[in-house]
Amino acid sequence: MPNRLDNCRICGRLFLKDHTENCLDCYKEVEQEFKYVIEFLLNEQNRYATIEIVSESTNVSLKQIAEFMRDGRIYADDYPNLGFPCAHCGKLIKRQVLCDDCFDQFSSEVNTTLKRDKLVGEVGRKERLRSIDAQYWRLKRNK
Repeated sequence: MPNRLDNCRICGRLFLKDHTENCLDCYKEVEQEFKYVIEFLLNEQNRYATIEIVSESTNVSLKQIAEFMRDGRIYADDYPNLGFPCAHCGKLIKRQVLCDDCFDQFSSEVNTTLKRDKLVGEVGRKERLRSIDAQYWRLKRNK
């Protein structure tokens, strides 16, 4: 895939997109923030820290720490109190965007909607077929 120009997700500057979504300066900054967070968490005293404590202690945003966890760069299961809120209900989770309950609820709603739309489409198709059938017999009768 050839290199292409893109805007940095963080600062908006134009850069040559190679292997990252950010320009070189922002990439270095994110990597430095990751280093701060990891060094903090590797200290045995901080093993039970919450995401808020990690953020306050390292001056790294909650959003960035959660992104490190979602990306798998920080294995949150190693840290009992480390987690971030579910995007829907706010329950503390350690990976993905939604907790299991919200994911199941949304999946169920999507499946129900898809089934309903399929049923509506089938009913509509049957009505069209009946209409075509009726037109055929009406025309044949009139001959």
